[in-house]
Amino acid sequence: MIIVRFAEIGLKGKNRSFFENALVRNIKVCLDSNKIKYSGITKPHGRILIKTKDPCHCLKNVFGIASFSDAVTVGFDIESAKKQALKLAKNLTPEKTFRVTCQRLDKKFPITSKDFQIDVGGFIQEHTNARAKMKDFDFNIQAEIINNQIYLFIEKIPGPGGLPVGIEGSVVVLLEDSASLLAGLLMMKRGCRVIPAALKKTDVALLKSYAYGTRIELKIIKNISELDDLVKQSKAKAVVVGDMLKNIKDYSVKTQVLRPMAAYVDKDIEEELNGFRQRVC
Repeated sequence: MIIVRFAEIGLKGKNRSFFENALVRNIKVCLDSNKIKYSGITKPHGRILIKTKDPCHCLKNVFGIASFSDAVTVGFDIESAKKQALKLAKNLTPEKTFRVTCQRLDKKFPITSKDFQIDVGGFIQEHTNARAKMKDFDFNIQAEIINNQIYLFIEKIPGPGGLPVGIEGSVVVLLEDSASLLAGLLMMKRGCRVIPAALKKTDVALLKSYAYGTRIELKIIKNISELDDLVKQSKAKAVVVGDMLKNIKDYSVKTQVLRPMAAYVDKDIEEELNGFRQRVC
């Protein structure tokens, strides 16, 4: 089972189900595009669960995901949890340290998170002679209790955060340089569907890598004034450019122009872009 945790969706109140459904839709597109087999996706409160035996590293590129974990289920019994946790800790030796952390989303489970950590940690210590340590530990056994199930895992893989692509309408992004490429990615992270436009053939592979749930197709324009027509055709809300304070320009368009890179410097742009590139599966 893959446990998926939300980013900002958890703050959306009455609209939360809309955001969750959009994220599930984009996750399905991601899994299908990468030929990952799964037998079901469910939405218990606060999580999305994907039933699969395949690794899902591609989820690192789905906006809206805070983190995800490859987990095993052990029913609703702490004794089973102890035995499975010991299997996960098979490489522990007396020279190593560990800790157990638990998040009890299902309050029907009769044992508190703290007592769960003490019971499972004590069992592991008894069988491995490893030392429990809350900070600077070598190994972390983690548990989440959700909908009458205990899920155990050892890693939380960070997601890109933000909002699911496609929930905030469309914007046209004028691709001219690295700054405008990053501007497009950040607009996607805010939930926007991005329509890239350029005066010449431009590489949009990085945008495509994060565009699960929407389609990226480069539009070649002959001059800047064509952006208004493109905005109208695509029903976009704005034109996004990569202008920084050092090179702010005027654009001969009637559409609102957004400059999300205004406060950036070249070093910051390259660092963020490299971060996006390194996450691509």
